[in-house]
Amino acid sequence: MEPEYEVRKVPKVIIQGIRPGELVRATPINQYWFVVEHIKTEQRYGEHDDEADAIAECAERNSQSRGTL
Repeated sequence: MEPEYEVRKVPKVIIQGIRPGELVRATPINQYWFVVEHIKTEQRYGEHDDEADAIAECAERNSQSRGTL
């Protein structure tokens, strides 16, 4: 049976609220999330800094979708 979820590496997008007089800080270009996504719908279920955590969540979701947990 095909897996329903996968782990993808996506760039972090940080939105900052800026008050008058504050400096804007650039987002580091090498910052990434590891997200768990449903393959067909592309709906995201988790965002992790650590790839191992994302892989563990993905494996758990795939096993639940198969009913083998």
